[in-house]
Amino acid sequence: MSTRPVDQPSLWMYLSGLVVAFTGLWAARSVMEDKQFTNLMMALVLAGFVFSYLARRLGWFEQSPGVLLRWLFAGLIVYALFSFWTQGWVLPFDMEITYGGTAIAFLSWLVVFASFMLASDEHVLFVAVPVVALLGVTAPALSGYQSFWLFTIFLGNAAFLLAHENARRIYAGAPSNPFLMRSQVVVALTCGVLAALTGIVVSWPLRDTTLRLSGGALPANLAAVTSNNSVSSSFAQPAVPVGSGPVSLSEQAVLEVESTEPLYWRGSVYVRYTGRGWANPRFGFFSRSLFDADMPFAELPERRDGLYSLEVPPVTAEPVRYREVKQRFKLLYGASNIIYAAPQVTVLRFPNLAVRVDATGSFTTFYGYRAGTEYEVISRVPDPTPEDLRNAPPATPADVGTVYFELPANPSRRLQELAQRLTSGYTNNYDKVMALKQYVENTCDYNLNAPAVPIGKDAAEFFLFESREGYCDLFSTALAVLARYAGIPSRIATGFLPGDRQPDGKFIAREKHRHQWTEIYFPGYGWLPFDPTEGARDVTNSADRKQKRQHFWRMLTERYGNLPWVLLVSAIGLLLFAAGNELSGRLTLARRPASRVVRAYLRAVAMLQRAGVPRKGWMTPSEYAARVQQALPEAAEPMWALTRLLERSEYGPGILEAEAAQAEKQVQQIRTAIGRRYRWWRLARRNSALWR
Repeated sequence: MSTRPVDQPSLWMYLSGLVVAFTGLWAARSVMEDKQFTNLMMALVLAGFVFSYLARRLGWFEQSPGVLLRWLFAGLIVYALFSFWTQGWVLPFDMEITYGGTAIAFLSWLVVFASFMLASDEHVLFVAVPVVALLGVTAPALSGYQSFWLFTIFLGNAAFLLAHENARRIYAGAPSNPFLMRSQVVVALTCGVLAALTGIVVSWPLRDTTLRLSGGALPANLAAVTSNNSVSSSFAQPAVPVGSGPVSLSEQAVLEVESTEPLYWRGSVYVRYTGRGWANPRFGFFSRSLFDADMPFAELPERRDGLYSLEVPPVTAEPVRYREVKQRFKLLYGASNIIYAAPQVTVLRFPNLAVRVDATGSFTTFYGYRAGTEYEVISRVPDPTPEDLRNAPPATPADVGTVYFELPANPSRRLQELAQRLTSGYTNNYDKVMALKQYVENTCDYNLNAPAVPIGKDAAEFFLFESREGYCDLFSTALAVLARYAGIPSRIATGFLPGDRQPDGKFIAREKHRHQWTEIYFPGYGWLPFDPTEGARDVTNSADRKQKRQHFWRMLTERYGNLPWVLLVSAIGLLLFAAGNELSGRLTLARRPASRVVRAYLRAVAMLQRAGVPRKGWMTPSEYAARVQQALPEAAEPMWALTRLLERSEYGPGILEAEAAQAEKQVQQIRTAIGRRYRWWRLARRNSALWR
């Protein structure tokens, strides 16, 4: 029994499509803590691509068993997603607390579903659609380094898929041509390199966006710094970068605070130093809801003035000495899910019950809140004297946890030696911290226009030993890292400075008051703020800084090192190679016998059309040859011979060099026949005119 011819798949198409799919799944893996889920997704996608490739080679997609197996698997996925959605076996266990977790899980399964349905090149190409959605969902939670390489790899392979699918569709049935494949690879590499270079250039004007969204900020004394494109929304982020380059914030009012005294309004806390910023272990700190949904109805939190009163369990031991401070907050602009307060909070009165507190004492609300929302906080603010802190025993991992003592994966010997040298003459942690704080204040300058930390360098090391200028994120990072090298537990906090005091006694915290500071743990008193920007010299608006205008390309190289040069040279080289490859391919194709026959045929058609024998678009070469035989019998024989050569070269086994030379002779014979016809026609017209 004969079978239908099978559309043979391209191995390169499926391999490139697999890389595209894996870029999206790797982004999901970078965001989610449940590695078993992402490993399962990758294994299923690999199996799906292998199945689809073999199914096309063996013709299963055109046969009933293959179609049945294909849709059976699709039905199983749909059944799993909709019937077992709440049971968790097809979903990651951290879906609810991961940024965009539900969308990531759904899109991952969609990529798996698509991988088993790749019955054509077009299907492979459209795998990029759910993958680019997956990259978009995970992008806010990825580091800049991860986003850069994942999107670059995705764009390069997506460009190859487009070029390769287009070439296979246009040149279907034609013999393989190495020049075409090479051109497709060059196009893909060029697109990837140009996309990477464009990303670097475009990211420069947006260099301060991540800082503003993450809660980084400026000291209060920089009120003159304004910007019309400030971002007042505040949402909890899994990580915060530091040293991202020049930044400016606006006078936009964000919080109105009614308090008996000015304090730091803390929002988020970060504990793990990565060398480029700070992050929180997603499951190192468990959070808990302040509201127990299973409590008896009679014990529900009391609601007064539109606020629920929620008791806050202590996250650290109660301070030996403290003062109780009541605050009332009102969000004036934007939206947030971070609840700001002066630590340590004991009572929170909030408009809804969906409030969580984590092990750092930071608060978030699941639903978020918008401008106009008000809430109240009662805090027990530690009130130690310097002598109390000098007498406090050194903190140990048993007191606060080992995570606050952790150093980067690759510790810096220079930072370690500096911390030991600065603290060697002191016997208590308070004096050690003050020595480190004063060193950072006296050594480094506060500068909003400081260049970004180059890629590949440790932020604290670059700040302390090379640039010696930056803003609050680098100052707080330097103090926290030095404290850890000195064996003192530390972390960084983001939020707002007290703000501007108003005539009625309230405080207005503006965009320019967003801030980042260091917190040090002292047994008996908890986490206390230390701000190394307090005594630093501000050189942002100094005359010498204004005169130091850096060229745009120099600023890029300061931030990214040699990467912009490498990408630029690669892009130029690839473009030149692509142009040379195209020119070489055209010259080679032009010398092929088949190409010579095609050009000869086209010249003959052009001559015949000028002679009054037009070729309609629907005519085949044989139909046109018959039309020439009827209209111009003198040219019929060479035209038929040229047509047979054309058909053999394009639709048959091909022709030899000697036969290509025959095509040129046929064109000459057609030209001679047309010239003879024109001479008799012109002579007839002249005799007719004379006779009349």
